[in-house]
Amino acid sequence: MQFLHELIVPEPGFPFKLFIFEGRDGNYRRDRHWHRSVEIFAVCGGALEFYIDNRIWHLSAGDFLIVNSNEVHSVDSPLPNETIVLQIPLEMFEDYFTGEQFIWFTHEPGKRDERFMELMRELYRIYEEKTCGYDMKMMSVFYDILYYLVKDYRLPETGQDYVRKNKTLDRLSGITSYMKENYRNSLSLEKVAEKFGYSPTYLSRMFQKYAGITFKDHVQNIRLGHALKDLENGEYSITETAIRNGFSGSKALARAFRKKYGMLPSEYRAKRERKSSKG
Repeated sequence: MQFLHELIVPEPGFPFKLFIFEGRDGNYRRDRHWHRSVEIFAVCGGALEFYIDNRIWHLSAGDFLIVNSNEVHSVDSPLPNETIVLQIPLEMFEDYFTGEQFIWFTHEPGKRDERFMELMRELYRIYEEKTCGYDMKMMSVFYDILYYLVKDYRLPETGQDYVRKNKTLDRLSGITSYMKENYRNSLSLEKVAEKFGYSPTYLSRMFQKYAGITFKDHVQNIRLGHALKDLENGEYSITETAIRNGFSGSKALARAFRKKYGMLPSEYRAKRERKSSKG
């Protein structure tokens, strides 16, 4: 199968997002994060490593992994890979909630399910070919995927710890959405805590206990992600990149960037330029 698009933006009318994993070229790490959507990673070539609840999942070609709503996870792709990602809004499963707006899927299907993998491949293939009536066929395959998810992989009973953690991360999602929208502004722990009605100490504990990351590191990761895109685009100088993404200056950006990526912003930009010149 040929993977022609780095990112597939679904057309209006599709109740899901389908795209190729952004770390397809390797040498990529997606830091700890979470979202309300249920997410499926189907590895068609290469390999990925997932970290969920202090456990590592090694995926190779033919493997897939279901990431639950509000489940904190990170992804490593040190080598090139071809991975289809399907994001499904949690609301699609509302008829199967076990209570408190909650549904949970297993990470351990017990054996490699070729049937499920083929549905994922077919969903992508239909979108690529776009023959007459492809939208109806895509919805048909999508509902087959939903059927197997609730029939074979849904856990009918889950512990209260999972439910409690899920609800807390749901609240944190509102806070992190605000942080993503205001990353260029001052985002102190005190200001954000006050806005959402928490004490700074309580909000700090929420991030560390449930998201597994400090408030400060989360803010910095958001800013670094945007700075990385600016460096790749090459439109701004390094100092401009720092200021427009919430850093106090180029030195602050350099310290954070080197700590996270193992190189200076100038070195990263030069590396990207060399790669582009080689075609």
